Amino acid sequence: MKIDYQDHGVTASLTTTSTVFEFRKHNRVVDTALFLTSVTAVHSGFFRMKTVISGKTPIVMRAYRVVRQEMKR
Repeated sequence: MKIDYQDHGVTASLTTTSTVFEFRKHNRVVDTALFLTSVTAVHSGFFRMKTVISGKTPIVMRAYRVVRQEMKR
């Protein structure tokens, strides 16, 4: 699973990429981040799943911390 955080000033984006073998972990991480923060997400791909979470910078930073914490579980 790969995480990429991009800061664009007022807004930011967080891209989570994983393979189909990490399907359950990918969904758990993204669902937890969406549940605990108010951001928007765009899902794409089947064999290489990609989710882009975007919103205001402080909220996406909070989502980034949640994603890192959830990945350790």
